[in-house]
Amino acid sequence: MTLFTFVRRKPVLVAFVALICLVLVYSRPTLDTDRFRNIMPHHSKSPQDSKLQAASRAGPAPTATAESLPMSMAEPRPKPSAAPPASVSGNPGTPMEKTAQLHYLIPASRGNLQLCYNLVSSAVNRYPVPTLLGWNGTGEFDAATTHLAKLRAMKRYFHSLQPREDDDLVLVVDGYDVIQQLPPEVIVERYFDIAAKADARLAERFGITVDEARTRNLRQTIFWGPDKICFPADPRASRCWAVPPSTLGPQAFGPKSWNGDTSFADPRWLNSGTVIGPIDDMRRLIDAAMDEVAATHDAEYEFRESDQYYISNVWGRQEYWRSKLAADGGDVDGGPGDRIIPDETAGGGGAELHIAVEYESAMFQTKAGYEPFVGYLKFNESGLVAKMSIDMFGLGAAFEPYPIVMPENVRAALSRLYDAIPEAHPGSVAADWIRTVNLGVNYVTKHIYGLWHCTGPKEWIDVEYPALWWYRFVPSLLRASVGSSQAGQLISARPINGRRWAPKTFYPDGETLRGEYGGAWSDEVEGGRFVPWRELCGPHEEILFRGEQQPVFDSLLAVQFGPQSVRDLDMEFASLAAAVKANLF
Repeated sequence: MTLFTFVRRKPVLVAFVALICLVLVYSRPTLDTDRFRNIMPHHSKSPQDSKLQAASRAGPAPTATAESLPMSMAEPRPKPSAAPPASVSGNPGTPMEKTAQLHYLIPASRGNLQLCYNLVSSAVNRYPVPTLLGWNGTGEFDAATTHLAKLRAMKRYFHSLQPREDDDLVLVVDGYDVIQQLPPEVIVERYFDIAAKADARLAERFGITVDEARTRNLRQTIFWGPDKICFPADPRASRCWAVPPSTLGPQAFGPKSWNGDTSFADPRWLNSGTVIGPIDDMRRLIDAAMDEVAATHDAEYEFRESDQYYISNVWGRQEYWRSKLAADGGDVDGGPGDRIIPDETAGGGGAELHIAVEYESAMFQTKAGYEPFVGYLKFNESGLVAKMSIDMFGLGAAFEPYPIVMPENVRAALSRLYDAIPEAHPGSVAADWIRTVNLGVNYVTKHIYGLWHCTGPKEWIDVEYPALWWYRFVPSLLRASVGSSQAGQLISARPINGRRWAPKTFYPDGETLRGEYGGAWSDEVEGGRFVPWRELCGPHEEILFRGEQQPVFDSLLAVQFGPQSVRDLDMEFASLAAAVKANLF
């Protein structure tokens, strides 16, 4: 049914929905539509530094530390790295199984609505309680002044850890433009699968076995999100010309691949807004990046405070010297005639730092340049299959729809979360629900991506938040997440890479935690300070919890017009949103 046919046949329904939409639109902050035309990827900024931060959406004012408050006002500060609940430490499993930790870090200096999108999405998926890096930072740790505060806070964190934590994994995501879609056990499992394949490709590049590559310290362990442009752009710099192509293939984006349009470019470059890797390797990399800052910082350079600039330079150096080594010291092709050859040991240490890019967006899906190739699908056919019927390459009659299958670990992880909140959906079970939910998919790589990173104009994150599978159950899922953490539940009791996985950080116990929705740890004082939900996101609950109103709205429509009208309307809105998105980009 076309939109116009639907409007003509059901004018009363459409008028009613239009009225509701107007109420919702005018109850939300306005958007700066002029910025929709800008698609160049850029990093999220702290609220003080963002043109998008309107007064009506500002988060709570900077909070004092517990030490500066009267005793009656101070929030208790149990250490985030204190011993986990007994149910974790007292249930070791089989003697051969080890337990590793996932650290979850979010660089953020102040609170706002966009940070709360991130925190909500993390909590409902049961990530470790986040540690906010640079929270209320001042001086060189003030992210409102410099993006290098992020690197400094990461360095401080990694050097505060014990040697026994070197083999743990750490996930770091930007604070103000990231939304999590899938639970952490899926991401951990995908990480090791991606790393194994990346090591095999690297060994093949050198014509040696994986074991031989590892004895030569050639590994891929740190994975950053992908970008379709080199930023900051400089064709002479090794970060732009010396890096390898992606693994997607030269025609991954159809006949228009590499036609000069950013949307059809190869995602071969690094985006520093999302990264995952082992603690010890991440420590070495951030140390090298800070050495790069010390060696090359130019007060006159436009992007002198960009964390991506220095991370990408270190990566470009690694890739040039990998190619040099693979050529047995011979010439390395690429770049313009005046290209810049990086020194192998600039900044100290060696060039090899195990850096890689997660090209397929199984873990990290960036937005800018991917608009035609990313969207939501229902896996409602037999075997949890979605039918991909969008002709994204414009092939016309030559296009043939193809299936995309939901992986079993995604089904299992989402089903566990859904079944943990029966009070939120009485009479419904995960086996039925999973076929109705919309999940974000990269149409090219066929992955249900782990998280969505709003590179480019930041207004789009307000549109994305209500589209996620958990939107209608946020309060219930938050309460369940707090209970799960306080009970010491593992991320994965099933071994992944030979180890069980536990969170690095937990919520305080029931006597200490005030409120039912959680919060986050911060690094603003030694040992950490717990920042409660009411301080972080309490002012934004009306927007964050708005999904609870949707079932009531649907029920009213169903009673008045029948359930088929609701389904038709959902489909028409999805089609309309896709058309608007296509026209905008």
